[in-house]
Amino acid sequence: MVKKVKLILINIIILFIILSFSQIKYYSSSATEDNVITIGIPANPYIQDISTNYYKEWIENEMGVKLKFVLIPKDYTSEYLSQMFRSENITVDALFSFPCEDNTASVNSILQEYGEKGYIIPLNSYIKKSSLMKNIFSDFPLYDLKKAMTSTDGNIYYMPGLDTSIEEKYPQIMWINQSWLKALNLPIPNTLDEFKDTLQAFKNMDPNGNGQSDEIPLAGSTDILSEQSYNFLINSFIYNDTENCRMIVQDGIVYFAPFDPKWRQAVQYIHDLYKDNLLDSFQFNINHNQLVQLANDPRNLLGAFTSSSITDILLSRSPEIMSNYVRVPPLTGDYGTPYATIQTPLPKPNGVITSTCKDPDTVFHIFELMLSKQAFLIGRYGQEGVDWVYANSDDIDLFGNHAVILVKNQLRNKVQNKNIQELGPFFAYTEYTHGVAWNGIEFDQEYINAHAYKLYRQYRPKDYIKTIIFDGDKASELSEIKRNINLYTDINLQKFIKGELDPYDDLQWTEYINQYKSLEIDKLLTAIQNSYNSLQNSN
Repeated sequence: MVKKVKLILINIIILFIILSFSQIKYYSSSATEDNVITIGIPANPYIQDISTNYYKEWIENEMGVKLKFVLIPKDYTSEYLSQMFRSENITVDALFSFPCEDNTASVNSILQEYGEKGYIIPLNSYIKKSSLMKNIFSDFPLYDLKKAMTSTDGNIYYMPGLDTSIEEKYPQIMWINQSWLKALNLPIPNTLDEFKDTLQAFKNMDPNGNGQSDEIPLAGSTDILSEQSYNFLINSFIYNDTENCRMIVQDGIVYFAPFDPKWRQAVQYIHDLYKDNLLDSFQFNINHNQLVQLANDPRNLLGAFTSSSITDILLSRSPEIMSNYVRVPPLTGDYGTPYATIQTPLPKPNGVITSTCKDPDTVFHIFELMLSKQAFLIGRYGQEGVDWVYANSDDIDLFGNHAVILVKNQLRNKVQNKNIQELGPFFAYTEYTHGVAWNGIEFDQEYINAHAYKLYRQYRPKDYIKTIIFDGDKASELSEIKRNINLYTDINLQKFIKGELDPYDDLQWTEYINQYKSLEIDKLLTAIQNSYNSLQNSN
C-alpha cells in the first residue's frame, strides 16, 4: 500500500513537472514566434547592435514579446515610406521616428494623409483608455500635447517623443575658445563691441601659436538652426524667435521682428563681421558633421560657435578640447536688453502603428511602456547599477539642488548598446534630467551645459509665443504661409549678411520689407494674435 502511494505521488510529481515545462515552453513559443513585433527604425551609428540592445531586451522581458527591428535609412523620407507601404515584401507593425518637418501642422498633415490612404491607424481609442497619456496631457499643460498631436480630422496618429529638459528650451548658447583668450590676455566679451574686437584679435594675432593664419574666429553650420551663430547675434538687438517665425510680443501685442528697425541694425552688424572675414563663410557652406570635425581638430583652429549643448559639437572623448571652451553671455549693446531664445519643444511623431499590424493592442502597450519613467531612465541613462544609480541624500545636482540620480557611465554621443537613442516614443521627465548629480569635475560636459542654461535663462523675454499650433480649417493654409515667410526671411537674411543685398541701401531694404505683404504676413499675424489671446484667456 505504501509503495502504491509512493508510486502515485511520484506520478503526480512527474505530471506536475511535465505540465510546468509545457507551460514554460508555451510561453517561450509565444514570445519567440507568435508574439514577434516588427518595427522599422532608422539606422543609427551610436547603436552598436540593436538585436542585442539592453533597452530592446528590457522591453521584451516586460511585455513578453520579441522585437524584430528592420533598419531603414537614417534620414528616410516620405517617398521611401510610400514605396515601403506599397511593397508586398516589406511589412512592419510599427515605425519609429516618422519622417516629418519640425512643424506640428506639417507633421499632422502628413500623418493624416497616410491615415487616409490606409497606411497607418489612428490611436484615439487607445489614448482615450490610457491613464498614462491622460496624466501626461494634464501634468504638462505648457506643451498642450493633445492639441499638438491632433490632426485636422480629429485623429491622433502617433505616440510622442518629447524632451522637456532645459537644453531643449535654450537652443543657442555661444561658446568661445578660452585658451585663445588666455593666450591674448583677453577677457570673455560681454558687449557687441568687445565681441567684434575679440574676433579681430583671433583673426590677426595667432592665438593658437602655430605661426600660421589658420584661425577661424566664428563658424557655424548651415543645416542646424542652433549652430547658426548669426541668428544668435540678432538677439543682442531684438528677440529672434526662429521657431515661431520671428514673432515677438510687447504688452500683449504680437509683432513681426523684421519690421522693427533693430532687425536691420542687427543685419548690418553681422554683415560687417562677414565683410571683415570675422564671420566665416563656412557658416553657409558646411554641415553639422563638418563643424564637429573643425571644432575637434587637434590643431585648435576655432574661436567661437553656437549650439544647444557643448556636447553637440565637442566630443566627450576629448576633454582637453572641451576644456578650451567657455560660455559667453548674450551680448549687450546700445539696443536694449539682450535676449536668449527660448522655445517650447514640440512632440515628435516617434511611434506609429501600420494598418498591416497583426496586434495593434500589444504595440500600443509597448508604446505606453516606452513613455514610462522607468523606460526613460533606461533609454537615457542605461542600466541601473551599472550606468547609473539613485543618488545619496548628500548628492547635489548640476543646478545646486538635491540630486535624484548619479550617472556612472555617460552614454551620450557614444557608440553603446544600452539604449536606442530615443528613436521611439519617449518622454523626458525633468525630475531626472535636472536631477543628475554633479561628479565634482568642472569640465564635466553636463556641468558645463547646466551652468550655461542657468546663465541664459536670466535673459529669456518676459513674454513670448509659447508654441504656434494652428487648428481648424485654416491650419494647412496658415502653416503654408508660415513656411513661406520663414523661408523668405532666412534666404534674405543670408543675402544681406553676405552682401548679395546691401543692408545699408534704403531702397533694397524697403523692397525686401514690402515683399512680406504679398506673402500674407497680415493674415499670419492675425492668426497668431488670436492664438496668443486664446492661450492667455485659458490661463
